[in-house]
Amino acid sequence: MSECLVGLEVFFIRNNQKVKGKIIKVLDRSAILEISQEDADKIESPSTLTVVNHNHYEMITDS
Repeated sequence: MSECLVGLEVFFIRNNQKVKGKIIKVLDRSAILEISQEDADKIESPSTLTVVNHNHYEMITDS
């Protein structure tokens, strides 16, 4: 994955909840995403930052 992905909005499923986030850092097999506090509360995350494997998120498109 490329650094050009930084800033893209994506969604992923965690705890049976669809969560929207923005990629803030790309790692080898995953990305660090920033999510809203509302979504963090919804998935019971203590932070608005979370790590998601590249295979487990999809880019949000304007279609």
